[in-house]
Amino acid sequence: MKRKTGQFTARDENGRRYTIVIFTDSIKAGTFENPKMETEGMKELKTYEGMAVNRLEKGKYQIVQTGVIIQSDSPDAP
Repeated sequence: MKRKTGQFTARDENGRRYTIVIFTDSIKAGTFENPKMETEGMKELKTYEGMAVNRLEKGKYQIVQTGVIIQSDSPDAP
């Protein structure tokens, strides 16, 4: 199950701001001692409007549908 685990702001070369939301898969990792234990899996990035975002490198991203490159120096940015 994916859940929202964070968000950060990024900007394109024209200064337009984008809110990027981080979603993380929860993976069941139960044991006999703790059968309900979960761990974090893959992260997915999307704009606030729901467009897919690819991470190019730390602080640099591309919005898939538009091709726009955005950057962020936020400490919350993966």
